[in-house]
Amino acid sequence: MMMLEPPADAIAITGFMGTGKTTVGRLLAERLGMAFIDTDERIEAHAGRSIPEIFAAHGEEHFRDLESEALADALATPGRVVSTGGGMLLRDANVAALRQVGPIICLTAAGETVLARTSADANRPLLRVADPAGRIEELLAARQECYARADVHVATDARSPEEVVDAIAEFLAADARGRWLAGAQTVIPLDLPDPGYAITVGRGLLESLGEIVPAREAGVRAALITTDRIGPLYAERVQRALAQVGWDVAVLTVPDGESSKRLEVAGDLLGALAEAGLDRGGAVFALGGGVVGDLAGFVAATYMRGIDLVHLPTSLLAQVDSSIGGKTAVDLDAGKNLAGAFHQPVAVVSDVAALATLPAVELRSGLGEIIKHACCFDAEMFALLESRRDAVLRGDGVVLEYLVARNCQIKAGVVEQDPHEAGLRAVLNYGHTVGHALERAAEGWALRHGEVVGAGIVAESRLAAWLGLADQETVSRQEALVAAYGLPTEVAGVGEPVALAALERDKKIVAGKLRMPLVPAIGSFEIVDDVDLELVRRAVRSVLA
Repeated sequence: MMMLEPPADAIAITGFMGTGKTTVGRLLAERLGMAFIDTDERIEAHAGRSIPEIFAAHGEEHFRDLESEALADALATPGRVVSTGGGMLLRDANVAALRQVGPIICLTAAGETVLARTSADANRPLLRVADPAGRIEELLAARQECYARADVHVATDARSPEEVVDAIAEFLAADARGRWLAGAQTVIPLDLPDPGYAITVGRGLLESLGEIVPAREAGVRAALITTDRIGPLYAERVQRALAQVGWDVAVLTVPDGESSKRLEVAGDLLGALAEAGLDRGGAVFALGGGVVGDLAGFVAATYMRGIDLVHLPTSLLAQVDSSIGGKTAVDLDAGKNLAGAFHQPVAVVSDVAALATLPAVELRSGLGEIIKHACCFDAEMFALLESRRDAVLRGDGVVLEYLVARNCQIKAGVVEQDPHEAGLRAVLNYGHTVGHALERAAEGWALRHGEVVGAGIVAESRLAAWLGLADQETVSRQEALVAAYGLPTEVAGVGEPVALAALERDKKIVAGKLRMPLVPAIGSFEIVDDVDLELVRRAVRSVLA
């Protein structure tokens, strides 16, 4: 458990109802040796009635007035952790008051998590409706912009209160205001035949982005492409950081999810770039996960036959994998990634702080690629993943920063030697031959990429043993690590005929044989040129539930 010194006059814990503000606030105050105040409890004590009764008698606006008064009272004495009501950030004056004394920590949770936590609580006046689930989604959408004004966002889904406090601890620095400062940056150069670029990994990098990617001159036009989920969290601070060094940035937002990775969406974005006045000297900044990276990269590759691209990945999967290497694509009706181009970015900036807002399922998805790299390249990292599982899954910032930097280093080294997937880069497909077959066979693309990579690693490790390349301990360690991180070692809901038919469409098949990377020992790989397809079919069957 990380111990802390009191870092500010006050620390605000805010967020939507049901995210655990009071519980987390009390624990954080105890760890810091600070007093704890819950503004809702203070309002009820002063009014002599419950919040539902206040709502019923005087309405929401009156309650917001009481809320502001309670906040002012709470902040009058320094040295407090203040848990606020879910709507505290709706008023600009409240935000300004909180910013004057310390950091604002916003706890987040998915709508279904909030519903599960609040369904039995009668003390929720805003949810006294016929459709509470719909009301939760409506309120979350309405408050998304105001919650984005917090300094730090910490996801509470599938985390205990103690784990949430651990995550908050990663963000509190020892400076007078208690703001979390950027740690040391890791800069990984990537030398290519074309002009190379650098991958920068650290914490707090989005705020200092202008120092990493300055404009060539004042007024250079750029487009920041992001999603309606990621944009409210980070777009404003990115735009501000870039404007400070001369970029003139237009923010372009697409719906979150794979459905945006389509030619028609790319066409709309290309038109928006033209309307924003981007010329050959402009740039596209891709802010988000793998979908945004692929889509924005495709747009940058095709606009005026190619303009500069900067990746700002916010998911673990994008930070360790998809943002590196220059592959861009959109989906067609016939399948995923069928229209695309190689277009290397001019910079990749991975702010590990962004991973704090990542849902647990997305964190695990990115771990599939990290486990793949450890299997093939780094026995020490594999051992670290075995021994530090709890720290990784609770989002320990120091451990994640190391993992992101080390995995970027591994992938950059491969891409340098094989920028266009002509040879060595095949090793990055470990776990993917079986994994892609499972992904294509799952109805509606229901399996996440990291999930299928995990199952693919299990299947292909068994294949290596059948070929006599690996012993059983090597197989067992890989399967145990995949399972330890909550990734499937077998998948349900995928029919064998459909999975095998998907396997037959693998573009690496030549004359009934496959060229595949396999792992003879942890931390090493061997590319095998003539794997019999029947053995691969057996591997697929071995992970079907």
